Amino acid sequence: MIRSQRARLAFLVVCLGSLVAPLDTTVNTAFPVITQAFALPLRDIQWVVIPFVLAQSSMALIFGHLGDRWGHRRVFALGLAASVIAHLAVGAATSYPALAGLRVLQGAAVGIAVACAPALATLLFPPAEKARVLVWYAAAFSLATAVGPWLGGLLLQAFGWPGVFWFRAPVALAALLLLPVVPRLPRPEPSPAAGGADRHAAHAGSRGASGAGCATAHAGFDWAGALGLTGLMTCFVLAFVELTRPDGIGAFALPLLALGLGGAWRFARHESRAAHPVLRVAAFRSRRFSGVQIASVIVNLACFGNLMLIPYVLTRDAGASIAAAGLLLSAYPTGSVLGSLLAGRLVRRFGGGAQGDATWPARLMAAGLAGAALGLLLTSAILFAWPVPWLLGLSMLASGIGQGLFQVGYMEATTTMLPIEERGVAGSLISVTRLLGIVFGATGIGWLQGVTGDYAASFVVLGGGLGLFAAAFAAGDRRAQR
Repeated sequence: MIRSQRARLAFLVVCLGSLVAPLDTTVNTAFPVITQAFALPLRDIQWVVIPFVLAQSSMALIFGHLGDRWGHRRVFALGLAASVIAHLAVGAATSYPALAGLRVLQGAAVGIAVACAPALATLLFPPAEKARVLVWYAAAFSLATAVGPWLGGLLLQAFGWPGVFWFRAPVALAALLLLPVVPRLPRPEPSPAAGGADRHAAHAGSRGASGAGCATAHAGFDWAGALGLTGLMTCFVLAFVELTRPDGIGAFALPLLALGLGGAWRFARHESRAAHPVLRVAAFRSRRFSGVQIASVIVNLACFGNLMLIPYVLTRDAGASIAAAGLLLSAYPTGSVLGSLLAGRLVRRFGGGAQGDATWPARLMAAGLAGAALGLLLTSAILFAWPVPWLLGLSMLASGIGQGLFQVGYMEATTTMLPIEERGVAGSLISVTRLLGIVFGATGIGWLQGVTGDYAASFVVLGGGLGLFAAAFAAGDRRAQR
């Protein structure tokens, strides 16, 4: 293990490089400006989100796996270099189709950069400090997410919508130049199969056809699985887009859905037989592991209503300036920072050590889901009764606190249920479930707003649905602990 002082400096560099992902919240502030600049209906803003998220999700999973094989630091450096180029390119787009297309390049670069960031951050420190490191990583991620909307308002006033894209190029370049501070870490030794029922279930089948445990750096990469996974996510997302068209279900919805389901069966079969699969489907045979991943998608889907709908509420209905709207929008991710820090205090008191309460991640997730739902319902009540901007800031703060609590518990649960030699895959899953929630939110919330025609009603559905899921999650956790 490296010396403590260098580990802290390296951790700061990893966090700096990771900012290329959460600072994308600057784009949310720009939604009204982009729709006006290109004369778009609200629903079409989803094409600023979907290409970026699909590319980021695909690359995060693929390069999280490659990081476990080739080295997390090497993959991190590749992502930072690609991010410098991609962010400059998007800012130079001259049309909306070009902007949407270049968001694919930007998402791919960001996905590569963040794929191994959680793995790098946690492996810099002893295993006993993993929970605390995850708390600070989540807090840094949330802090950047909080700064993004406010910074977006300033950039829009100074440079117009291109500014919210190109400004991240210097951030990625600075992290790339500081990368020598981050040491080259040895590949972790494979963890023993023992260690609890959930870990055993998640780890089952990891020795595959080779009988040699984790993939080695020399073995062939599972390109069929990587391409299949990308195709699967694309099919399901586009099917969801077609299912939620404002003029009725699109003609391609059912074929895309059928293709996705058939492809999922084929993908699972291929990955279960591959010597070194890009994503071990055996892990998802654990109900708890699968449930935790689903929970992450759902909470991010529901909470994306804050970042998608509130900018329009503030600039169109409340009459706020774009700078003021960005500042108020920062209340939601600021809540995530506070929630992460609160989770850290709870971890120090109840978990994280050898004698800690092993149930604390599930309890944090359940509390976070309930808190996020309460914040969304509070937003709906404010919009119904008295849509004052500062009150909306308070409700978004409450929603963010809930999500911050959930995220720390979720990160700990995911990294614990997968073996240490798959820390890159665990880190990429953390990113991918968040992104899938966002992309389904961008599509589904736009459709929901079109159906209800009312912002308050949309938040009732989002908050109520998340509240019901929170109750089901808590009940399932209580049954699991008996």
